[in-house]
Amino acid sequence: MRGGALASLALVMAGIASPAFATAQGVQTAETVRSASPTGGGDCTTKKRANHDPAATQAQAGPRGGDDCQGQRGPTGPRGPRGPQGEDGQDGATGPTGPTGPSLCLDIDAVRDNADREFKAVIPGDGNTYAGVRELSAGGATVGPWIWYDLTTNPMGNYPAGACGVAISHQANRLAVEVVTQTGQIWETFCTVNPGTPDTLTCNGVWTLDVPQPDPNDPDLGRAADAPPLRPMDPNHLPKTLK
Repeated sequence: MRGGALASLALVMAGIASPAFATAQGVQTAETVRSASPTGGGDCTTKKRANHDPAATQAQAGPRGGDDCQGQRGPTGPRGPRGPQGEDGQDGATGPTGPTGPSLCLDIDAVRDNADREFKAVIPGDGNTYAGVRELSAGGATVGPWIWYDLTTNPMGNYPAGACGVAISHQANRLAVEVVTQTGQIWETFCTVNPGTPDTLTCNGVWTLDVPQPDPNDPDLGRAADAPPLRPMDPNHLPKTLK
């Protein structure tokens, strides 16, 4: 036993001193470390050092790996050419034109100068102007039906376009009807009152433009701001020439 122990010790000492034995142990140790790596990507330390060693970088350059020891990302490539522009969509078809709506001009006026009859003028919104008359009983308790006359189609014509407001007056069996247009013109026509039971109208007068028309340059009847207010004067204090 003593001799065997000495022989074994001699072999161990000889192996440590042998360079070949030391090299074999180094190779085995390195292979053991690389195979034990959990990522399976080899020695990351060698790659990291290659980033700082130009010679090592050239020696180990290769395609980018798929493990945790990947190389540096390269620069972004140039932008590709722009694709062709798409075609414009077609406009939809225009819908049909709707019917013209009724006129927004509505107006009415009336006069009752006697106890037994009443006159009226109206623009009902259909583009026409009408004059009407109806009979009243004594005291106005019972009324007869309205008799209407279309002043738009009177024999003399010349009905103004765009009539929008109407007024009526009566004196001595002469009925005056006036309208104002949307452009501000004043037109006038006349009807003759035919007394009877019931009364009737004859509306064959031409429509005429009032002359002159109102104008912004007409005299302003407003009192000046510095004028004293008008007060009634006592007749006893009138000048002798006015008494």
